[in-house]
Amino acid sequence: MKKPKSIDLFSGCGGLSTGFEKAGFDNVVSNDIWEPAQETFLHNNPSGNFILGDIAQAKIKKEIIHKSLGCDVIVGGPPCQAYSLSGGRDVDDPRGRLFEEYLKIVKKIRPKYFVIENVKGILSMEHDKNNLPPGDQIKLNRIKTLEKRRSSLLLRRKQSLNTSKIKFTKSDSRILEVTKEELKKVKKNTSDLRVKVTDMIKERFEKIGYDVKMQVLNAADYGVPQKRERVIFIGGYDGLPVNFPDQTYRKKTNGTEDLFKSNLQDWITVREAIDDIKDHPEDIDFNHIFTNCGKEFLNKIKKTKIGTSVYEGYRDAYYRSYPDEPSNTVKENHGGVFIHYEKNRFMTPRELARLQSFEDDFIFKGSKSQILVQIGNAVPPKLGFEIANTIKEQI
Repeated sequence: MKKPKSIDLFSGCGGLSTGFEKAGFDNVVSNDIWEPAQETFLHNNPSGNFILGDIAQAKIKKEIIHKSLGCDVIVGGPPCQAYSLSGGRDVDDPRGRLFEEYLKIVKKIRPKYFVIENVKGILSMEHDKNNLPPGDQIKLNRIKTLEKRRSSLLLRRKQSLNTSKIKFTKSDSRILEVTKEELKKVKKNTSDLRVKVTDMIKERFEKIGYDVKMQVLNAADYGVPQKRERVIFIGGYDGLPVNFPDQTYRKKTNGTEDLFKSNLQDWITVREAIDDIKDHPEDIDFNHIFTNCGKEFLNKIKKTKIGTSVYEGYRDAYYRSYPDEPSNTVKENHGGVFIHYEKNRFMTPRELARLQSFEDDFIFKGSKSQILVQIGNAVPPKLGFEIANTIKEQI
């Protein structure tokens, strides 16, 4: 039987395409702009076809399309920083419009299906309407000015927690609160100035013949030892049915679950995923790389209890994970990764890769910080596998 073909845009190191390949797809092209991601991808897929470059450039787009004609599925996760609840959520951030480049390729190739993955923040993100009357445009400009001021102050406050060089003063705090209050007032009765990003995405793909559905999937429900919620769009061309994978795992309960979920396996926990390598010696080739901490920071780690962070107010960075639950969302965090539940150290890249459901023979290339970014930005291969299997049944 001929394998269905897929291409992976904004691929990163290849988490989504790894899941699709394990489900029986032939990944014919992958594209990303970041060289360390390419190095990792080609190390694990020596015969793979990776196009390095900016998808917005005509030359790169043309090469992708030329090598992808006749493919069955296009998958990808356009950069999500503009939509992230933890980011600035700037409606003018050009990264928030890269789905347009994805759309152009889908329109040209017309695959049977497409898949887009993004952060939950996209659900509440809006974009400005075009061609507003002058009075409405003035209102919108005022809102955008306040939003940018708020984002700048929130970023400054966050940076001040990481370095003593940046101060977040009492005056800054007052300005932030005043800005938030003013923003609340000016945003009342202005819902007609913007449109939801999710509605815009659906509408754009429906215009070129796709039935588009959207759902929030939690990776833990599909065998990933991590509570990672992501918005998944699936589009089927010209009447093809659109379905999402059935849940295969569930949160552990005390026998009070409904009958529908009683036959599901319990969520995979952090301990189950990484306990066997907690005493493994450092092994750079295996991506089991330790982080050297100063004596002062090490003392802070020792005092950090399970379910808390080294720094007050942090939910994910420097967080000591619960061992008998899936982890919180694995993020790049610029080195501020989880603290091991038992050992007084950071989790290694290999441990984090396991929390993302990468198998141990998937080796990441680049510096340790580059590897952490690749792991944090990846779609868990197991989640990709379940989505791929559901689509494959329809094909």
